[in-house]
Amino acid sequence: MKKLLSLLIGIMICAPAMASIGVSPTKLEIDANKIKTNYATTAIEIKGDAQKPMRFKAYTGYFKINEKAEVILIEKSDEPQNIAKKVRFVPSEFTVAPGKSQKLRVNIANINTLPDGESRAMLYIEDVNPQEYAMPLTDGIGAQLLVKTRVGVPIYVDKGKVNKVGEIETFEVIKQKDGYYTKMKILSKGNAKIRCNTRVQVIRGKKLVCEYGLDEKVVGENNYHVDIQKMNLKNVMEPGEYTVRAVMTYTDGNGNRKNVKKETVFNIVNSEL
Repeated sequence: MKKLLSLLIGIMICAPAMASIGVSPTKLEIDANKIKTNYATTAIEIKGDAQKPMRFKAYTGYFKINEKAEVILIEKSDEPQNIAKKVRFVPSEFTVAPGKSQKLRVNIANINTLPDGESRAMLYIEDVNPQEYAMPLTDGIGAQLLVKTRVGVPIYVDKGKVNKVGEIETFEVIKQKDGYYTKMKILSKGNAKIRCNTRVQVIRGKKLVCEYGLDEKVVGENNYHVDIQKMNLKNVMEPGEYTVRAVMTYTDGNGNRKNVKKETVFNIVNSEL
């Protein structure tokens, strides 16, 4: 006897397009100190499937960034940094024709009442009509999956005295079975997140052997993140001692570019080349 199971899978992303939803921009960052009114207005563009119309709804929530640089969704929060209830959007539900896009107007009200530093909300764009997928039969049992796609667009508002202070507390090279990795502990000491871009330089003596970039990381306010990423040593041809320098770049609360440097030393032997 065949039995049909109905499942619902919710997909949450805070990134560019996935499945049939595309959004642009993928995040909203607003400097309230540059706005003379008591509200901020912006917009995002939503694009659906190229072959069929799609129905979407929009709503808000709250989030934090944890020590792993992951977005943690929070259903209810009375924190003053939570601006989910201040976010208004038009339209709240809409249909996007095949191959077309829809502008979603976003308004953040009463920004004068926000605390100093960073306030946040997540704007969700959700596919109203789930997609059905038939799963193969196993032991006479089949499954019908209902997949609903949801995209999260983070909204950041900086207001008042905004402190963005980044620091590299520790930086080292660690050896794993598949190669060498840099391990860096990044501190965010202010009341707003820092968005970090880091270049790694491998130096022999006074000669720059190779240089490459690490993946961008976001470190939440008054928090830290331990970043471990594999080293690119394709241009390292000789054994011996090397200096590794991390050059981390971020923008402070005044919009100034800041560079933070940290160095360490490691050795490569003949058998590792």
